[in-house]
Amino acid sequence: MRAKLIAVWMLVWALAPLPALHAQQAHLTFELAEYVRMPITGTIGGANTLGQLARVNFLRDEPGGRRFFVNDLNGPLYILDKKSKTLTTYLDFKALFPRFTVAPGFAAGLINVLFDPDYARNGVFYTIHMEDPSVAAPPAPKTGVVAGLDLSGYATTPVIATPTGTVPIERETVLVEWTDRNTANATFEGTARELLRIQQNTRIHPFGEMTFNPAARRGDPEWRVMYIGSGDSGSGEQRDSRSMNPQRLDCLVGKILRIVPDLREHTATSTVSENGRYRIPNDNPFVSTTGARREIWASGLRNPHRMIWWTDPSHLPTPTLIVFSIGLTSWETVDIIRKGADYGYSLREGPQAMTADGMKPPPADDTIPVRISDTVVNGTIKPTYPVIAYPHLKDTGGDAIAGGFIYTGRKFPALEGKLVFGDITTGRVWYADLADVLAADDGNPATLAAMHDIDVGLRKIVEDTYRARGGTGEAMPGNAAVGGRGRVDVRFAVDNDGEVYVLTKTDGMIRQLVGVGTDSKH
Repeated sequence: MRAKLIAVWMLVWALAPLPALHAQQAHLTFELAEYVRMPITGTIGGANTLGQLARVNFLRDEPGGRRFFVNDLNGPLYILDKKSKTLTTYLDFKALFPRFTVAPGFAAGLINVLFDPDYARNGVFYTIHMEDPSVAAPPAPKTGVVAGLDLSGYATTPVIATPTGTVPIERETVLVEWTDRNTANATFEGTARELLRIQQNTRIHPFGEMTFNPAARRGDPEWRVMYIGSGDSGSGEQRDSRSMNPQRLDCLVGKILRIVPDLREHTATSTVSENGRYRIPNDNPFVSTTGARREIWASGLRNPHRMIWWTDPSHLPTPTLIVFSIGLTSWETVDIIRKGADYGYSLREGPQAMTADGMKPPPADDTIPVRISDTVVNGTIKPTYPVIAYPHLKDTGGDAIAGGFIYTGRKFPALEGKLVFGDITTGRVWYADLADVLAADDGNPATLAAMHDIDVGLRKIVEDTYRARGGTGEAMPGNAAVGGRGRVDVRFAVDNDGEVYVLTKTDGMIRQLVGVGTDSKH
């Protein structure tokens, strides 16, 4: 099926040319150095994600800069001491949550960890993990697993429904707030509070990302207001009523959400959620729309699994939210997120329309229904198109966008003013000039920022390390349409100084960017 879709896309590409995605410009090179080897949590010789040595997904720099927090999708949340490079298991979600699940599924497990903006004072951080509701066990965490965890006040929340037609729900994703009373040591001593849990249609594309506005300060309207990248749970590619879930405003999948986790914050400008665990800002775009979920900030996204901010020095209070969203048929995209915008999926992907006859140029009357439910619509809206898009083609593209960063560090001036991003399966890395990215946010689907290659050689680096660490088989684990056999499975992270780290699941490694140069061969 994927091959047929790619063939259709290639025909459309030939018949309806789009702007050049790759421009001739000096090719940059990256030099990476080993930072730390993660403990092996996968199965040597295992298939797909089970065979990845350590599924390191995020690296977060603790406020104060002493330590990193690193999560492995297989369950451990580690503290990584920067000086000693020592890893300490801080929480083990596989041991703690009876319904915790990692297999199968590319994003299953302990998905994310994020510090509260006021962490230095309150010790609060947040996690996202996935559970299997069919497991015959209570959803609450087990007592006695973490000695310092006080569960006397812990209570689960009613699951938020996702339209499923006649197909059973396969997974639930859970957002938890943790309060550590002593952040000076490497053990957890405090409380946990479940904020929400949501049904997932399938085992893929859950909540992926959480972020706070980095420009917000105490007393500002955005202070401690959380944005969540909610994947479509695989619903958009279904051939039944679920395919419209990313468009439907009565459910939370395929959206960007905006909430206030702390019930004590913004009490005059928000209302308490249905489950009583968080607040919803009054200025969210659909709070007055009958039938719509008030948490929604933007809609029509397939898998917005990474989000970053760009803070324009001339507009410090209002940074730009940028999302990296994984596509289905033809395109991987970078999107600038606007309040109330609809990014089109599953009616649009990249700069094109998704139709029963394949990928097509957008129609002359480029509007789509504002869909409240499967039967109710409320007018129309013009879709918002990406600022970067690359195709599912072997020579120039990839399978799934990995996320990226806008460089704000001081070590590599050559990266100043550049948005760097990569492809999960192939390990390819590109950059786009930030000025081009911002200029592409003009409402025209044909306007896309040019991409420029960065030579990293990541596939060979990862495969060599995978073998050196005991990996077996004819190829690395995993498979993809463009990447072929053996997934690199790359992600990016930055520390509090803006310096760059590269995370790769297949070989279970964290590497640091230590050099940037120009490839003289190009």
